[in-house]
Amino acid sequence: MSVTIKAVEFANGTPCPIAGQYLKSFNCEAYNGRGYAVWTDRIEDAMKFDNAGEAMLFWKQQSRKRPTRPDGKPNRPLTSTTIVIE
Repeated sequence: MSVTIKAVEFANGTPCPIAGQYLKSFNCEAYNGRGYAVWTDRIEDAMKFDNAGEAMLFWKQQSRKRPTRPDGKPNRPLTSTTIVIE
């Protein structure tokens, strides 16, 4: 059985336009390491992972182009969105 990544809200708790959508694709290095994600309403079109651990590792991936944020913390663009694994 595979799992998907579903957006809930922005990590700062504010609502976001992708809430309830599934991650279709993601390029961590796009926009000079800021990342670019495509989201979909259709679970059938979502990225599939073998298990929750793989999905979490993907969600937490760190940019190689811009490995740290201005505050010195790891730059993990997808983590700007709170997610659930389904």
